[in-house]
Amino acid sequence: MDLNDQAVTCHTCTLDVKCLKKLIPEDIQFQEVQKVRVRYLKGEMLCKEGGFPSGVKTVLEGFVKVFVEGPDRRNIIVKILRPGDFLGLASICGCVTYSYSAMALSDCLVCSVERDMVRDLISESGTFAYEIAKWYCRSYDHAYAKIKTLGFKRLPGRMADVLFYLDQPGFRLRRIYDYLTRKDLAELAGISMESAVRILSEFDKSGLIRVEGKEIEVLDHNRLEQISRAG
Repeated sequence: MDLNDQAVTCHTCTLDVKCLKKLIPEDIQFQEVQKVRVRYLKGEMLCKEGGFPSGVKTVLEGFVKVFVEGPDRRNIIVKILRPGDFLGLASICGCVTYSYSAMALSDCLVCSVERDMVRDLISESGTFAYEIAKWYCRSYDHAYAKIKTLGFKRLPGRMADVLFYLDQPGFRLRRIYDYLTRKDLAELAGISMESAVRILSEFDKSGLIRVEGKEIEVLDHNRLEQISRAG
């Protein structure tokens, strides 16, 4: 983990984060003196389940996996953060510890903002609050879909949902599979690694996907969707 020595300024940031871009000038000036950029190397922890949040983090570059830890080192990956996603927002509403862990899937750059300042911005700017709420609603929708998948679907249906999730343009265009192991795919689906490898092989042989090294390409969206719906 390295601190970025460059001056941190919203005006020179190339990331299009809507809730930050829509701040009034006074707020941007206030924000610039209360944040820091940190570069994490692949495999480094950004936060630990049960730890105390130090602020609200925004991913600027790279991928971060968010997961919950179970017994015997069995984890379930809840989601993968990409540029523009947040960590630690719940801390501004009184949650004193993280309910998840987060690890860098690739080298990544993260902007950390003091949580009291974010709370003040939400109180003062309706536009900022609305954009934060939209992001939170999308995050909750994904969480509920994840619960449905893990609670009601069999192993092929779970893997089909993972493949659809990773087929989003924001992941596909950034070659997400370059940063994922088969263990990561298994933890995204909530199954064992052996089952994940077997199901991917079956999907490949059936012409649903094409597996070449680490890369996976969805070939038959309709049949894969049928598997997902059947559970």
